Amino acid sequence: MSILYTNVPPLFKPSGKKLISEQFEESLAQSDKLEIAVGYVSVKGLQKIDELIGKYNIKDVKLICGMYSVDGMPSSIRNEIIRLHNKWRADGIGDLYIVKNMDYHGKLYIFWKDDQPFLSILGSANLGALSPTSRALRQYELSETIEDIAENQELTEFVTNLQEKCCITTEEIDKIKTVHERNDLLTNIEDVSELTESSVQHFNEKENDISFHIPIKAPKFANRFSTDRKDFASSNINVCYGNGRKSKNGTVTPRNWFETQITVSVDITREPDYPKDKPFFLVTDDGYMFEAHTTAQNNKQLTAYGNDRIFGRWIKGRLVASGLLKPFDNKDGDPDRLGMVTEEMLKQSHMTTLELHKTNEKRLGKVFKRNEKNRLDKKHWIEEPLDVWTIHFCD
Repeated sequence: MSILYTNVPPLFKPSGKKLISEQFEESLAQSDKLEIAVGYVSVKGLQKIDELIGKYNIKDVKLICGMYSVDGMPSSIRNEIIRLHNKWRADGIGDLYIVKNMDYHGKLYIFWKDDQPFLSILGSANLGALSPTSRALRQYELSETIEDIAENQELTEFVTNLQEKCCITTEEIDKIKTVHERNDLLTNIEDVSELTESSVQHFNEKENDISFHIPIKAPKFANRFSTDRKDFASSNINVCYGNGRKSKNGTVTPRNWFETQITVSVDITREPDYPKDKPFFLVTDDGYMFEAHTTAQNNKQLTAYGNDRIFGRWIKGRLVASGLLKPFDNKDGDPDRLGMVTEEMLKQSHMTTLELHKTNEKRLGKVFKRNEKNRLDKKHWIEEPLDVWTIHFCD
């Protein structure tokens, strides 16, 4: 047995001793199989494991995540687990599992060679210890190695029992509640109000029978460069990848990445209760409130009122918080279009459809006057009672 340490100033590892991360990589370099059963994981920790098993050509991997059955799993971690599940299954090297019927809080790493477990690391270190986030940099962990053959065999039997009796596979991950991380891209934005959970619930309880389901049109990842209209690569959720704005002198300015609109089908815009002519408030399921409107020909574009970027900060910000989308300033900084919203990421996030419900509530809001070109004059407005709608995503 050896004690493994962490370096957190002013407490450094003793001379001649090893860090947990050092022992982990040293043991992995001698292995052909790896078993992990921990309580919590992190996106960076999962990515580090994937990097190391590739580096050392590990052909058999089992990773159990133990602390998500009760409180749920953050969406960014969920999406990274799904990504690794698909990758490891395609490579034929293993899978990830989630404990479903209790909170498992152990932290165990077992290293194998030639069908025999030769060393285990047991202690306080969750997966994030291998690649700590800024919040965990001053979190001290302590572990020990287990080298006894019988004890290692006992630990492998425990992991097998844990998997078989207590776990679901990643394919069943929808049985675990998803916790949506806070979308901070709308925090402290002008004309956006932050609501308490009880306020959101109040508006939900005031919903009436008027509602609309609006599918979000986005390209498949493979079609993100397509010029065929039916592939939706130029749909307005990705309007920033279209033509920029042309000034009077011919200069073209790229659209901001957050600029976003949702195109609504004519079958919906023809409905008598579809919101037209006046702005209205949207109350989001994650606690924001801002004005929106329908615009363009036949009111087919749904977006935030007076600032298209607010709508993008809500929709794209949610995907960024989930770890599925990378933000950019504009398309010029994204030649590979990795910041384009795709059909796959909307499906994975259960965000393929916007659901609007009208409430019986009204709130006082701004209504801008129009200039001679019929554009919003943001310097002049009046206040009017405006309808309030709730909005959330669904499949």
